[in-house]
Amino acid sequence: MSILDSATKRLKDTPGVVACKTLTSEDRNLVLRLESKTAVPDRTLGMLILNEGIAEVLARDYVIVIAHSRELRHPPGPIVVIRDDTNIVGEEIWQPDQLTKLSHDPNAILLGKSLVLYRDTMSRARGKALTLSYRALPFPELDTLEGLTDVVSVTVGPLTHIRLSQSAGWDFNDSNLGTVLIGFNERDRRD
Repeated sequence: MSILDSATKRLKDTPGVVACKTLTSEDRNLVLRLESKTAVPDRTLGMLILNEGIAEVLARDYVIVIAHSRELRHPPGPIVVIRDDTNIVGEEIWQPDQLTKLSHDPNAILLGKSLVLYRDTMSRARGKALTLSYRALPFPELDTLEGLTDVVSVTVGPLTHIRLSQSAGWDFNDSNLGTVLIGFNERDRRD
């Protein structure tokens, strides 16, 4: 079984993963174009939206897009970070113990279930341009797979989600499904 087949099988066996598709070079180019278009100021949020992790994922030997349900475990770190030029102003926190601790911190402002803004850095960022960044994160389910290295994942923006879902034949209107790109290298090809 090839390393790509092994990774696809492992992903399909992961709770919450509904479907997988390997990205072609054309798909990669499309994703890069679509995610680059989001690197413009968003009038609604009043900040630049930037997918910082996309280039890192697309640079890997293999890239798989997954459709996932809400049963997929929470990411191992913040997907979204809001920052000025030097400081983190806010971030997504999924760990319940951290959220409980922050709910008692007078410096923290909790928005929704997982977004935390920090009063001190917000104050220092007043008048500065803010960026909402999607970050590359590990994808632990593939870490123990023999022959894989440099595993990294990233969330994509809404337009990329729609186009990749259409291409794969998935229902992009299903609000219970999200998409994540997972990239990895083959150990033998890098050693």
